[in-house]
Amino acid sequence: MSTLESPENARLPVMGTLYVVQCFHEVDGDVVADKPILHGMEQLARHRAELLAEERDGVLVYAQAADADRGEYSEPVILAKYGRVPHPEQQSLRQAG
Repeated sequence: MSTLESPENARLPVMGTLYVVQCFHEVDGDVVADKPILHGMEQLARHRAELLAEERDGVLVYAQAADADRGEYSEPVILAKYGRVPHPEQQSLRQAG
């Protein structure tokens, strides 16, 4: 068995960074999250958010390190906010896996 096939290397954590565009819309005075849009590149996420900001009540862009296989996520880092976005205490940014 080669080193790459050994049991110790079988499940090494693969942490990657997700760039998330989270749009919001208003319903009866409350801000409600739409389905998040995931990007692999920060620049693409920022550009998409700028475009969506013209037609949504609010848009948030954040980065988050993630190991989706293990369900492990770091604290999100806010990159940009447009319009009406709820406070982090009011809405969890972590998405259900």
